[in-house]
Amino acid sequence: MGSKPISRREWLRRGFLFGTVGTILATLGGIILDVWLAAGRFSSAHWTQLALIDSLPHQATVPFPEKGVAILRRGSRLAALSLECTHLGCLMNTMGDGFFCPCHGSEFGPMGEVYTGPASKPLQWHAVLVRHGRVWIHTGKKKQEAEWVFLGQERSGTA
Repeated sequence: MGSKPISRREWLRRGFLFGTVGTILATLGGIILDVWLAAGRFSSAHWTQLALIDSLPHQATVPFPEKGVAILRRGSRLAALSLECTHLGCLMNTMGDGFFCPCHGSEFGPMGEVYTGPASKPLQWHAVLVRHGRVWIHTGKKKQEAEWVFLGQERSGTA
C-alpha cells in the first residue's frame, strides 16, 4: 500500500507531542472559560432597578410581577421577596396579606412562609440595595432568609 511503518521511537515522539499540545490547549481553554464566566458573576448586570423609595407606602407589600419580586416595606426597612413558587416556579399572585400560586394552589404568608402545599419550602429572597432614592434588587442567586435594608443608610445588608 505504500505506507512505511513508523518506528517505535517516532510513535512515542508523536504521542508525546500531541499529548503536550492537547494538554496546553485544554488548560488554556479552561482558563479562558473561567475568566469569561467570572465576568458575569461579578457584573452589575444582575442588579435591576425597581422603584423610587418615595413611591412605596410605609407599611405595604408592593408586587412587581414583571420582575418576579415583591418589595416589603415595614417603616424604615425594606426587603425583596421572590414571587416564584418554590414548588415549580410559577409566578405568584398577591392574596390579602400573603401570596397564592395559581398553578397548583400553594399559599404563602406575608413573609413567604408556606401555609398550604404542594410547595414545601418558603419563598426565597433577593438582596436589596438602595442608592440615590432608588430601590435595586439582585436577580442572581436567591437567599433563604430576608436581608433587610434600613432606609437612610443607603446600603444593603450584604451586597
